[in-house]
Amino acid sequence: MIDVRWNGGEDPGTELARLSEEARAPGVIRIAFDGGGSGEALSWERLESWTRSRAVTVAEIRGGLSSPAMEVALCCDLVCARPGAQLDLPAVGRVPSAPLLWAAGRAGKRALARVLLHGEPIRLDEAADIGLVHVVLAAEDPLPPAEGVSVAALTAARDLLRARADRGGGLALEMATFRFLFAVGDPREGARAFLERRPPRF
Repeated sequence: MIDVRWNGGEDPGTELARLSEEARAPGVIRIAFDGGGSGEALSWERLESWTRSRAVTVAEIRGGLSSPAMEVALCCDLVCARPGAQLDLPAVGRVPSAPLLWAAGRAGKRALARVLLHGEPIRLDEAADIGLVHVVLAAEDPLPPAEGVSVAALTAARDLLRARADRGGGLALEMATFRFLFAVGDPREGARAFLERRPPRF
């Protein structure tokens, strides 16, 4: 598990390239966003590869965010926010960036309507209610995921979420993933650790 911080003082494209390099291998990368932005949004070409990273990406929003940091955070696999977090959406009449529209589309119609038709800063409670933020944490809560989780299982779960397959295709994909995880051996180690009353070693 890698913990990093978004460096608002660096060129956003350079900063995203650094994060993307960190996220090329399977694992978990957690990025703290302390606030800021106040720049032009990054292009979809830059953010699209971020949405397809091999590592599971977790954003921790701690303050008010605007472009381009906001788009990078909202395009993470899991978006967490602390008290005081706020998203500074573009004003009505300004076309939202493609990455922001992608994040809103992933969240659903209410989030899309809020981004397209309202265009004022969005508070933490509302961002969570419409799905732009996935987890609201108290100041003292640990940031997910917990230490010691199976990276293979976490990555497989994230890949299933990204696939958005349904009905027969979704079931077939789920079964194939289930068989893969058993072949890796993590379920056996999890069961053994439970029976032996010890933390699992993945």
